This record gives sequence, structure tokens and C-alpha cells, in this order.
Amino acid sequence: MHSILHKIAFSFLLLTGSFAGAQVKFTASINPAQIGRNEYAQLRLMVENAREVQEIIPPKLNGFTIVSGPNQESGMSMVNGNVKKYIALSYVIKPKRVGNFSIPPASARADGVAYKSNPVAIKVNAAGSGNTGINALSSPFGSIDPFADAPPESTYRDYILRKGEIPTEKIKKNMFVKLEVDKTSCFVGEPIIATYKLYTRLRSVSNMTKNPSFNGFSVIDMQQADNMVSRTEKMGGREYNVYNIRQVQLYPLLAGNLDLGVAEIENDVQFIKAEYADQQGNLLGQMFRDFSNATIPAEGMENRKVILQNKPLSILVKPLPDAGKPAGFKGAVGNFEITAAIEKNNFTTDDAGKLGIVIKGAGNLQMVTAPEINWPEGIEGYEPKTIDDLYKNMIPVSGRKMIEFSFTVARPGKYEIPALEFSFFDTKDGKYKTVATKPVSFTVTKGTGKPQRIDTTQNKIVKEPLLKRFFSNRWRVVSLVAVLIILGLIFWLKSENRKERKINEQREAEKLAALNEPVEEIIHGQENPLAATEESLQRNDGKEFYLILNQDLKNYLSHKLSIPQEELNKKNISEKLDKKGIINETSLQLHALMDEIEWQLYTPFTENEKMAATYEKAYDLVQLLNTYRG
Repeated sequence: MHSILHKIAFSFLLLTGSFAGAQVKFTASINPAQIGRNEYAQLRLMVENAREVQEIIPPKLNGFTIVSGPNQESGMSMVNGNVKKYIALSYVIKPKRVGNFSIPPASARADGVAYKSNPVAIKVNAAGSGNTGINALSSPFGSIDPFADAPPESTYRDYILRKGEIPTEKIKKNMFVKLEVDKTSCFVGEPIIATYKLYTRLRSVSNMTKNPSFNGFSVIDMQQADNMVSRTEKMGGREYNVYNIRQVQLYPLLAGNLDLGVAEIENDVQFIKAEYADQQGNLLGQMFRDFSNATIPAEGMENRKVILQNKPLSILVKPLPDAGKPAGFKGAVGNFEITAAIEKNNFTTDDAGKLGIVIKGAGNLQMVTAPEINWPEGIEGYEPKTIDDLYKNMIPVSGRKMIEFSFTVARPGKYEIPALEFSFFDTKDGKYKTVATKPVSFTVTKGTGKPQRIDTTQNKIVKEPLLKRFFSNRWRVVSLVAVLIILGLIFWLKSENRKERKINEQREAEKLAALNEPVEEIIHGQENPLAATEESLQRNDGKEFYLILNQDLKNYLSHKLSIPQEELNKKNISEKLDKKGIINETSLQLHALMDEIEWQLYTPFTENEKMAATYEKAYDLVQLLNTYRG
């Protein structure tokens, strides 16, 4: 991050010809200009009207912590025929102290010319400002700031065992497990957040020996015991060090009083007898020091092993109301949209049609099922194939469910699959809603009478063996013999020219080797690593475009991140991006792009109208990744 803050170098090509009369501008802005000590502001550095931006160098941000950034933005507008395009870097910053701050000008180089921005001023108060910019510029991560330093575990002297004190009583008073939920009543399918916490004022080694069970719920883990988070909380007027043991997102599957499971935590608690603690003086002034380093004899220590459990807790799960329930309702709870499209609008009775349906939104998506289709007469539909693309750490789960139906048509003609309806219960409004697709029309022409066969178990087209299909026609066999005779004659006539042909082949191989020069040189040079994709964009062939984009992007990521192509996956990519100091937002954008390409490659129909936008998204991500060196 340190090197990135001193110099961000990138090349971003803007429209040529449209900016001849426009003046390049480089400005800085801060929003809001007045914040509280624990609030956030956004610093934005923007270059307008440049054909090419070589670099933007941010100012020194003394007195501030960078919470997020650099985040790259770009855009374009047209007013009365005048085109304006900009590129900007933004940072979310948090002050280290109160006072009046002047952030010095930033530097940029655009179209080969050096520019300086204006300075900006910001005032930081001890109390909150009440401003509403950037969600009031309170933490964008809710009540927990993941970029802040972890709070130290507080020091308590309850680990000292004095004469007359009973260890088990001290443990009972200073250590317990608690289960917290965000609500105690909900509808079937509405998510509950359950968090198991360990509260302690003692020194111990703690391990979960029994995970809670969640009978009657669909469970999504948000935090396991091996990733406990520590903070300080007050309970009953006393402070405790608190650890999140496990956090889950629960989706109730049935109505009634459902019990949440009990977690068991085994704790090896260590006490120091008061007379030995007093002898150590300041050496044992901190509760959480490593006692093994202290010069305390065995008789000065007292250990106890105790298993703690949380108190049982039940959730009242209400059944979904019967009033207003649509006939086609299948249990979806949340807020959703549905779209449908067909692979080809024109095909023959020999071909198999493919209908794709996408349900997207937020809610119990993992339990959403395919809608029922009333196939028109003459159409035979088969069992669907489903792919889930879910973001399970969102509350509730969000994403999309992609469903593919194969079908065949017996007779030629014009057909229309009627609008498909999808019903769900919206817990926010407390009522049922129904969304629908548009009707899908297509034309079927007469084929040869040899239709493709569908494997109903795998929902895919099955072709007959090539030899069986070939030898079923004797004219094909005769044609093959004739072709072989002709080829033999051609081979005999050209046998004298074999030497020359080998020379030509060698020349072609040398040309091919020159074309396949190391991708690394292209990536770090001035060439566009997505050049082949850009060229295919002009041909308006969706299948070809996404195939080439997928290969170009994999070539780029393989060399940029030093990962063999066969080992490229989201986990490896995320780990490499993190090691290079690339922010999580960029990693998520890249994963979303890869998911989009995978969907377009998988689905039987491609959305050609999205090709340009997808290319721009990929190009901008490549340019952004190129700003990170190493």
C-alpha cells in the first residue's frame, strides 16, 4: 500500500477527436468538509477531458488513516454534442486527531503534461458532525470498523486467587457463554442472525467441544470458532473481554417454537495465588501475559477445567399468512426479479430448444425452486438444470439462480411460451408479491425428420455415434471411396514437392513462434492484453466474444499473478491479490466479472447487447490491476 500511495501509474485511453477543444482539468474534492473524530470522509482526485492519463500521485495524508482506496472511477457524458470523459481516484479516510487540516495539492500527468490539483481543507471535531455525506460518513462497515486497530484485551485482576476464594465460584462470576439473536420472532424463510459469545475476565485456553445444532433451519456459517474476534463489552455493570465463537445465518424451514442449539466451550482456567502474585510485583501486572515466562513455582498456580454452555433460546417462527397467497407460491421469502430468454428464435423440428430463466434478488434463494411452465401444445419440456450464484455473507443471502430448460417441438409453426410468474413473500411489506417474465416467441421450421435426442437425466443433447450415422447412408460410403482415390492421386502428383513443402512449414512455424511471443512482455508493455477480445467485439458474435475474453483474461491473470492457468480459481486469485496489496473491492469486481463470463459461456444463449459493457468492465479492471506493481 505504501508504494501505491506514492505513485499510481496507469494508461487509460479516452475518446480521440472529441476533446480537441476541451481543456484538461485536474481537481481535488473532500466530502464532507467537516467530520467527527470517529467519522469518515472521501477524497476524490479527478482528471477531466484528457485523451490519456499517465499517472495520478496522491498528496501526503498526514493525520489520516486510509480506510479504502485507491478506488478507480471513470465515466463519460455528452451535452450538446460535446463529449466529456473523466477518470478519478478516490480514498475513504479517517482522521487520527481533531483539528483543522489542509490537504496539499495532488499531482497528475495527462497527455504528457504535468498538472497540480487544488488543496482541500477539512475540519475534524471531537464530537460527531451530523453530516449525511457517504452514509453520514460513519463507518461504512456498520458498528465495527475492520480497518481500525484491534482493541487490546482489557486488564483485570480476577485471575488472582485470594485466600478463602473458591475457584469454581470465581469462574462462574467471571466467565460465561451467551447466545444473541437479532430477533426472536420471524416468518418461515426469514433469516435470523445468531451469535455465540464467550465473556471472560479470566486467563484461559478455550476450545469449542460441541457445536450447536440447528434443527429446523437452513444454516449458513458467517464465522467459525477458529476465527474468534475480541472486543470489550459491559454486562451487568462489569466489563468483559468478549469473543465471537460462532455466527450463523439461519433460515427457518417450518413454523413453531424452534430451539437453537447449545454450544459447549471447554476452558482451562489458570489462577495465581495471591501471595505469589504479590511477590512478583509489576511482573504480573498484566492479566494476559504468558504465565509460562513468569518465575512462579507450581504450588503458586491453580488450574481448573470447566465446560460452559449458553442458556437455551427458542425462536417463534410464524407461518406465512394464507390471506393473499398466490396459487403458484412455493416458499420464496425476500425480494426477487425474474427474466427469461430463449437460445434461438428460429430453429427446426430436428433441433432442441433451450429456455433460460434467471431469478435474482435477496432472500432464501438457496431454497427457491424452478417455476412451473405450461408448455404450449406440441412442445415437450424436460427437467431443468440449475446453477446457484450466491453471495452467502450478505444478510439476507443475495445473488441469482440460473435455470435452463431443454425442450423439443414436434411440428413446424409459430409458438409462444406464456409469461412465467414467480411469487414470493416480502417480509418488509408483509405481503405476497408476484413478478413475471415477458412472453417468449419463436418459430420452428420443418427439419429432416431426424431430431436430436435429449438425455432427460442430464438435460443435454445426445448425438448418435459418428460411424453409425455415417454408414447408415451408402452414398456416403461411395463418396468416401471416391475422395480417397482422388486424394491418393493428389498425393502421388505432389510427392516431388515434399521438400519445398517442408521449407514452407518451417517458415510458417517461425511466424507462429513470433506471434506467440511471451504474454508477459505484452502485458507489461503498451499492448492491450484484451486486444483479441476487442477485435472480436466488432464481429458481434457473442459466443466467440466470450470465449476469447475468457482466454485473454486467463492469460493476463496467469502472468500477472504468476499462477498456472490450470490452477486459476477464485481462492488462488484472491490470495495473490491480497499479497499484492490489492483492495478487496477490486477482488470482488474481478470475481463478479469471471462469474458473468462463465454464465455467458455456459448458457445456451448469449446477451450480445452486453458485450460492449462487459469488455469495458474487463478493460478497466485490467488497467486498474496494472497500477499495482510487483
